Amino acid sequence: MPALDPSTSSPHRHIASRRAFTLVELLVVIAIIGILVGLLLPAVQAAREAARVIQCQNRLKQVALACHNYESAFKELPGYGGERPGFLITQRENRFRTHIGGGTWITQVLLYLEEPQLATRIQPLARSLAVTPSDRIQSLVRVPVETLHCPSRRDAEPYPLVEPYSLRYGDSGARNDYAMNGGSAEIDTSATPNSNDAPAIRLTHDGVWVLGQRTRFNTIFDGLSNTYLIGEKAMDLNKLETGDGFGDRSPLAGYHDVAISSHSYVRYAARSPKVDSRANCLECHDFGSTHYGGWNVAFADGRVTMMDYSLDLEIHRSQASVNGQEIIPYHH
Repeated sequence: MPALDPSTSSPHRHIASRRAFTLVELLVVIAIIGILVGLLLPAVQAAREAARVIQCQNRLKQVALACHNYESAFKELPGYGGERPGFLITQRENRFRTHIGGGTWITQVLLYLEEPQLATRIQPLARSLAVTPSDRIQSLVRVPVETLHCPSRRDAEPYPLVEPYSLRYGDSGARNDYAMNGGSAEIDTSATPNSNDAPAIRLTHDGVWVLGQRTRFNTIFDGLSNTYLIGEKAMDLNKLETGDGFGDRSPLAGYHDVAISSHSYVRYAARSPKVDSRANCLECHDFGSTHYGGWNVAFADGRVTMMDYSLDLEIHRSQASVNGQEIIPYHH
């Protein structure tokens, strides 16, 4: 009987050969995994964005509640603190007042956003004439407030400052993604006839933030549930972190002596809100958002909802006015 060749008859060798993958089989498996990942990735991203939208709404809700708590204490909503009239904004009347203090509306509500120490320290900075970028001032201005940031847009951290803010506060400062409603408006082509990129706007009705005065609940004649309080502000995607966006240059502390300061934390209903885009020269006046599904807004009654970008412009303007007495369809 001939001897068996162990190299061909070993059971272990047969098992080993059956367990090996060919190159073609390996490539097929990798391709299948790649397809599955490609199919799952959009779903994962959509789930994450849905979670960020909810988180953004929760933060807006906290800001709205802080405004309500402020109103309970002072019988008026936070708002005008002595700012100069905004650049490229034609006011309904000249109501510039210097005797009204309190910093920006943001520094006014920080006390009710669990930031009492920061509130008391940065609130006087907006109108002071003797502020210099000392170590103390720089450290205060750089403190971010996470509640004021949309998680889909950018992190809560200091961003670069440009002049004249840098001469006053140093090279960086904390920012905000939410703005108070300044009222309804329309494009004022007569004020800037040669500027198609950044036309001026003309206010038609007051909002919650009003030049020269504060707003009380009993002066919101259109109803708290029909009037914007605070919403997401439009921004230029190229300037989210550069600090030189025309509607994002002011740190939280503000600077009343600069005409563009309020552009960083007040927005108007002159145009329909849009999703953030690049080279957005209209960001300094408009509401908008990074969310593709719409922009979040808190109404004066504290309700927070996402508004569609296709919202009718006249309805948008109606919900920005506090006393326009417009009739708004219930089904909007």
